[in-house]
Amino acid sequence: MAGKLRYLDTRQDEQERGITMKSSSISLYYCGGMEGEKSGKEYLVNLIDSPGHVDFSSEVSTAVRLCDGAIVVVDVVEGVCPQTRACLEQVYKEQLKPVLVLNKIDRLIMEMKLTPLDAYFHIWQILEQVNAVLGSIFASDVLAKEDITKKDNYESALEDVDDSNLYFSPEAGNVIFCSAYDGWAFSVSDFAKTYAERLEMSQTELEQVLWGDYFYNAKKKCAILGAQEKAKKPMFVQFVLENIWSLYDIIAVRKDKEKLPIIAEKLGIKLQARDLRVADPKAQIKTVLGQWLPIDRTVLEMVVRHVPAPNVISDERAERLLFPQNVELSSYSKETLVLKDDFKNCNSDSTNVIVYVSKMLPVHVSQLPQNKQKRLTEDELRAKREEVRRRIEERRQAAEKTEMENLTEGVEELNVAEVSVVASDQLENQTESKPEEVEKSDYVFVAFARIFSGTLKPGMRLYNLTPKHDPRNKDHLSLDSPYVSEVTISDLYMFMGGELQALDEVPAGNIVGIGGLDQDIVKTATLSSTINCTSFSELNVMATPILRVAIEPVNPQDLPKLVKGLKLLNQADACVQVSVAPTGEHVITTLGEVHVEKCVRDLEENYGKIKVNVSEPIVSFRETIVPEATVDMVNEAIVKTATDKDISKKIITLQTANKMSTLRIVALPLPQAAVDLLEKHLSLFKELAANTKGVGVSEKYATLITQIKTQLSKTLTEFELKGLSTLTATELVERIWALGPRNCGTNILLNLSDYEQPNIWQSLMQQCDNENATKATSDVRRDYNSSFVNGFQLVTGAGPLCEEPMQGVAFVVLEWSVALGEDLNSKSYGPFSGQVLTASKESCRMAFQAQPQRLVSPMYSCNIVVNAEVLGKMYAVIGRRHGKILSGDLTQGSGNFSVMAILPVIESFNFAQEIRKQTSGLACPQLVFSHWEIIDIDPFWVPTTEEEITHFGEKADSANRAKVYMDSVRRRKGLYVDEKVVEHAEKQRTLSKNK
Repeated sequence: MAGKLRYLDTRQDEQERGITMKSSSISLYYCGGMEGEKSGKEYLVNLIDSPGHVDFSSEVSTAVRLCDGAIVVVDVVEGVCPQTRACLEQVYKEQLKPVLVLNKIDRLIMEMKLTPLDAYFHIWQILEQVNAVLGSIFASDVLAKEDITKKDNYESALEDVDDSNLYFSPEAGNVIFCSAYDGWAFSVSDFAKTYAERLEMSQTELEQVLWGDYFYNAKKKCAILGAQEKAKKPMFVQFVLENIWSLYDIIAVRKDKEKLPIIAEKLGIKLQARDLRVADPKAQIKTVLGQWLPIDRTVLEMVVRHVPAPNVISDERAERLLFPQNVELSSYSKETLVLKDDFKNCNSDSTNVIVYVSKMLPVHVSQLPQNKQKRLTEDELRAKREEVRRRIEERRQAAEKTEMENLTEGVEELNVAEVSVVASDQLENQTESKPEEVEKSDYVFVAFARIFSGTLKPGMRLYNLTPKHDPRNKDHLSLDSPYVSEVTISDLYMFMGGELQALDEVPAGNIVGIGGLDQDIVKTATLSSTINCTSFSELNVMATPILRVAIEPVNPQDLPKLVKGLKLLNQADACVQVSVAPTGEHVITTLGEVHVEKCVRDLEENYGKIKVNVSEPIVSFRETIVPEATVDMVNEAIVKTATDKDISKKIITLQTANKMSTLRIVALPLPQAAVDLLEKHLSLFKELAANTKGVGVSEKYATLITQIKTQLSKTLTEFELKGLSTLTATELVERIWALGPRNCGTNILLNLSDYEQPNIWQSLMQQCDNENATKATSDVRRDYNSSFVNGFQLVTGAGPLCEEPMQGVAFVVLEWSVALGEDLNSKSYGPFSGQVLTASKESCRMAFQAQPQRLVSPMYSCNIVVNAEVLGKMYAVIGRRHGKILSGDLTQGSGNFSVMAILPVIESFNFAQEIRKQTSGLACPQLVFSHWEIIDIDPFWVPTTEEEITHFGEKADSANRAKVYMDSVRRRKGLYVDEKVVEHAEKQRTLSKNK
């Protein structure tokens, strides 16, 4: 039943759709032997099956953290997909050891009808694609760590780093070729053992030449390089693929049953009589090849040989997991640093227990081992039988006695019947009340965890350390800290797919389920026996949730059940975000349409058990400004007068309510390179902004910040200040006052006034600028610095178009003056700090509106493998949804096209269903968030004449779409509801523009 039962896909929708939606773990026992070892050595392999669909990539992130290696499965027909690239990047970041499985070789034979030679070149190209992805990930990582201020850094960096063990290579043994559906797999070493004696070559030598451009010289009894050049068959084709192809030809194509016994005898396998009677060729293939080249043995041997054991972990990975990357290790105490040795050695005898919980797994109470009916022993079964016989005999005797009773006793029977009716009514009431009790606790959460040190036992008391716990802070080293709590381990389970097995203890290195923590852990946590342990670093999430929908119950009385269900959903799904909008709506943010469907199904069937209404998806936009147009809509240059070029019209001058402070601000668009740079390092700025402990960052991070400053100064060379300042790009970087929104966005507050603002770079590195601090004591503006910056943060977090975050805007402060006087903090105008905040916010908002405004839309990258017959229909669907085709290349060796396109997220709803419908199911898209793209049209532009509508139809369509997007977001946020007000406002804007 392997391949059909889908044992690890325990959800009903997983079975229906044929995809994996959640990670499932199972423990495999393998008794085998490697070369140089005794045969029969025992291994325990903890395997986690994670989804391949892009909407459930968060499940991959939670699984990767608990593992030491990864089996990367690639379809040899479809090649490297976007999810494959994302998984390889995740594996590289977590420093796991990957091994490669090239699957579905049978499709090259039966579907694509390739010859063994063509199949060899096709497989070789797929392998090169996978290695190219690994190489690009490795190169970008190496170059990111290099100091870009050096001249020859890029060339020397890649030359000095050893990447010999990075790539997949069949001769190295970390690649196997298989057909999982037909149950066979092989590595190069399997055939090297078979042919070593026959070809008179050593097995080791044969392993090195059986894959590659080698051909066999029968006279010299050796392998010679240059098969392609000399038009010879490569050894892999001659000795491996031709054998596989001939077996498929005999069994599946010609269906020659008479040759099966002969084949079995040559291969050294035994066929039963029932195997010869089977009519299905696929079943015969599975029987013959499955015995000759069993997939379980091949894959497990490769895992045992190449994936490191839990007690073999590098210093770099141990430090990366245990300690934050932006902190020096010397700042930790000896009690904390000594944990690293136990962590590395995976010591099960250690008194220091360290456990990491990657997610909380919902389990129905009926699936818990303690709630399942236990199997009876033979003695218990015998006693049960005797009890049943005794009761049957008693009933027979009672029936005979009843027949002898007279009518007067019938009255007594009636009374007894009444009593039994009352008793049965009571019993029914009890049974009716039981479902309510069960409904309260239908699901419990089991922690999906791995033990890195020590041995875990039920009843053990451990510290629950949340992600913000820091043992360097003395306030965190007690139970009074909000980031530390004490928990008790109630039950331990071994995951066996959909089943759980109770355990008495679990040593280090194993994956385990922990019960009794559902009230203490929301999503992830670190458990330790010592409070000096650090909290594990955050998971590397491959995809960001972007698709939001509002949820409401069909019956308003079920709102409490919905709130409870959403709480359980938030705990069960690692990548869903549950929030309450300002309008009071309950909003869930997910990765895609399939993810939304799964969450809604879970709410309705499991967690809330109520019917819900799901709103149209809510898409996040961004707001930005662009440079003024240089050409008109017919591509003719716009001639500007000196008045038009005057930047002073764009400068906003505003005073506080008490007229004691004056601000002059202008908004300018940032170069795209600067926006990309800030977006790339968003997580770094976020992490550093959250580091408020006053502890200096590590030398590595200080170097990285210096590199970012250098790169930013290069991107700002294109920044047009339009005569407002003569400062160089390097000096402008030092004058950056703040980043926004939330101190880590892609907008900057640039100070060109005479005010000496705090140095943002030194504050990020937690370094004190004593010289500037001394100067600031005499400057009253330093007291209101945070108010000014907070005004900037507020306006960049909610722009004037539709209250969406801004992107790529530089607010240049030309003047900020404060007049000293007794009226500075007069009660009539309120606190001066509040006035500064309001003035800062309003001046930035007005400066933004003085420039050409644009919406920025999120875009999906869409990868589709499609047959040439339906290529036109697929292009039509993408065109209707305003997508753009980037490439459409024919995959070599097949009739399929690999199409890459970009699609606005707001246009992607029901896209997969429509494209499958139009192409009769031959095209299935994979949508992954790609980037933000400016809708290059004024959202307020409306064609006013028939000529404009006729000549600029496409432009009018784009403008209409931009306006529709903006209006839908504004209505969602409750910014206006009256259509007449909207129309009147648009007419006023059009009139003012025409004037």
